Amino acid sequence: MEPHAAILLIGPLDSHRGALRDILAASPGDIHEAATYGEAVAILNYRRIAVAICDAEIEGGNWQALWSHVQSQPHPPNLIVSSRLADERLWAEVLNLGGYDVLAQPFDPGEVLRVAQMACLDWRRRCLTRITETRGAFHVNTVAAS
Repeated sequence: MEPHAAILLIGPLDSHRGALRDILAASPGDIHEAATYGEAVAILNYRRIAVAICDAEIEGGNWQALWSHVQSQPHPPNLIVSSRLADERLWAEVLNLGGYDVLAQPFDPGEVLRVAQMACLDWRRRCLTRITETRGAFHVNTVAAS
């Protein structure tokens, strides 16, 4: 993962956030944590977050509300939803709304690391490459992501 690709872990249970923190500890970049929707929004409003890993249900909201909130940001994070009831319906709903992926609980360390790394790389690519249309031609402009 890129050094500036911060991850936000959102969920009511310390054990879930702790498991994710332990899995992602070797990855470069900052890891932030929030137990509630309000805490998550506060972090998202003041920090550039590449990936948000959110429990399906959180105090004060849910992943859909969080998804709606981050869409107003200039570089919205990729949203990964985690649930112990991760089934095809949830996976389809997350992907159809534009979420990045779904992680089943209990967490498989290899899967968490793979999905988080790919989500960070995708976010970084989106931040570094901006396509603008000028006079009918497309130009790629590189912008610094901090």
